[in-house]
Amino acid sequence: MKKLAVMGLLVFAVLFLYRPDVFAADKNYQTVFGTDKTAQGKFTTTKQNFTVENYWDVSNANVKLVYTVTQLSEKEISTITLKINDVAFYSFKPDKTDKGTKQIEIEIPKDKLKKGVNVLSIESFVYTDLPDGRCTIDDTPANWLQFDKTSAVNVSYSDKAFQKTIAEFGERFTGIDTVKSGQGAVAVSNKAGDAELGAALEGLSGFSAANTLEDKNIAFGQYEEAKTRDGKNYLVLFSSYDNLPNDLKSQIKDDNKLEKQALFQVVTVGNTNTLVVTSKSNDALKKAGKLIANQNYLSQLRTNSKWLTTDEKIDTPAHNIDKNTKLTTTGDKLKGIGHITQDYFISMPANRSATTGTEVALDFRYAQNLDFEHSLVTILVNGKPIGSQKLSAKKANDDKVTFQIPSDLNVKGDFSVTVAFDLVLTNNYCGFIADSEIPWAYITPESKINLNTGEETDLLFEQYPYPFIADGDFNNTVVVVPDELTTEDTDSLAIIFNLLGRFHDGNRGDLTAVHAGNWKKPKEGSNVIAVGTMNNNPAIKNANDDLYFQYNKTGEYFLSNEKISIEKNYGKQLGSVQLITSDGVPILAVTGSGAKQTELGSDLIATKASLAKIYGDGAIVDNDNTIHSYQFKKAADTKEESFGSKISNNKEVTVFGAFALLTALILVVAVLLILRKYRRSRK
Repeated sequence: MKKLAVMGLLVFAVLFLYRPDVFAADKNYQTVFGTDKTAQGKFTTTKQNFTVENYWDVSNANVKLVYTVTQLSEKEISTITLKINDVAFYSFKPDKTDKGTKQIEIEIPKDKLKKGVNVLSIESFVYTDLPDGRCTIDDTPANWLQFDKTSAVNVSYSDKAFQKTIAEFGERFTGIDTVKSGQGAVAVSNKAGDAELGAALEGLSGFSAANTLEDKNIAFGQYEEAKTRDGKNYLVLFSSYDNLPNDLKSQIKDDNKLEKQALFQVVTVGNTNTLVVTSKSNDALKKAGKLIANQNYLSQLRTNSKWLTTDEKIDTPAHNIDKNTKLTTTGDKLKGIGHITQDYFISMPANRSATTGTEVALDFRYAQNLDFEHSLVTILVNGKPIGSQKLSAKKANDDKVTFQIPSDLNVKGDFSVTVAFDLVLTNNYCGFIADSEIPWAYITPESKINLNTGEETDLLFEQYPYPFIADGDFNNTVVVVPDELTTEDTDSLAIIFNLLGRFHDGNRGDLTAVHAGNWKKPKEGSNVIAVGTMNNNPAIKNANDDLYFQYNKTGEYFLSNEKISIEKNYGKQLGSVQLITSDGVPILAVTGSGAKQTELGSDLIATKASLAKIYGDGAIVDNDNTIHSYQFKKAADTKEESFGSKISNNKEVTVFGAFALLTALILVVAVLLILRKYRRSRK
């Protein structure tokens, strides 16, 4: 009996040990489509990106497609093909007899995945019947396939062993799984001074710039609060050496260097990995915040610790706003019959707008088996067409087109450029020809956008985060906070600096934090962010007369103004964000009658999506998320471009002007010669 029991245990152990694929993965990350995607036309390609982090050990991946197809589809011809990183791995025929929404789960070949961004492509051929049983010749509204927003890519994985280097810490801290599950936070001591707080907020903005999840923020709080530490696998603690907790201080060595240098060191206590950033020097701490904001530099630190001197060169290079930007560095191939598109994202500071002379220069080639009477290319900016050109058999191997962006599009901040081809085949009945190559187009790396910009200087949320960030840099920004920070205050700071980080593209410029007790009159040229109530933030109290939503004398509630009547009790519940000028400097007041109301106001500028919901220079919000936004100050007069500027930015006008001037000069010389000859003949 004992022998049987032992044998049973051995069999169980063998079965357990030889099923590593079942037990290897202990985590799953799901990337949902998020929005419904409609594929319209006979041949369409729908794409969905998803990320595989470098520190993931992937066991398997699959895609769940929730879709609806036109009821008129021809089953024998219509197909759906899935590709991963341009490699096909599954095809099937959608069944029109199965009414309504359908769902299918398909495994993605693990060996075709790559670290970083992966592209799932869904290529669909959707054909429909005519009443006589023949297929349609042209695309019709009936050629459609819709993927539901609940469609998703699931990746099962386990974490690789953590090597405890600074670079790997940074990689994991901003990893999509860490951010989505809220396992990371930036922290300061509850005794933090101005230098510690300023360094931490600049570091937070640097990590936010590396965060690819638009709808998720990185937490910020005081280290002593359980909320800041609980459930966190990765913490970044900015602290002077004297304020370090004992369990962390005991692991820091060579503290004599801390008099003039800052130390970065990865320390593990329990299940929490902490990147300790510490010094006894305020200047060194400030420098440390700038190092975090240089994410490329951080990724090079493949050691457990790093000593940083105040003269070490860690600045990110300044970039030229007006420049030529490649649309693609490797080239993009598009194929298919009908309307096919390629999108490009162009980054531009929020305080910049495209001006005369900004143009898209497309360099491309395409198949020679097209119906050139009906095939063309169209360029769109933010979804609006700026020009089209027919394709030509003579230029198929080397074609070019340049279109200027019209000023009436009013392009400000980041924008998109779409290159759309309409590829039509000759005598292509039913949308396909046997033994023929599918038509294609190729956008070369020579394609570019020539960017000319003008600065937008109105103090409005449409231009936010200007002037606090200008052209991607902190712009002499000063953040003023209460002396005693509550959880709601640090949450407000987290919200504000997560969004600022998405607009800040390096570590240039200057950011300073000041506690209320150290606040004096703002310096000329500074741009102030004041967070708190009228009673705990002197920058707000001193500016109360300039606020659009002013407080009563005791700071208990907001008063009515020319835009809205506010009942007293209702005024106690409101949070607000206001862009004002006071004492000659711009101020962003993030404020409410209490810390909770202040946090409520900060939610209005939490993400790009929430920022898009407000306008003008003053907004309030209540507990039910009812938002009222207004423009109180008259916008500055739009500065017309000078005639000379328009001429210099417009190549065609310049060439034409030069030609006209040369022609006029020749005519003048000719007239003078004729007159001279005439005078001589009379003599």
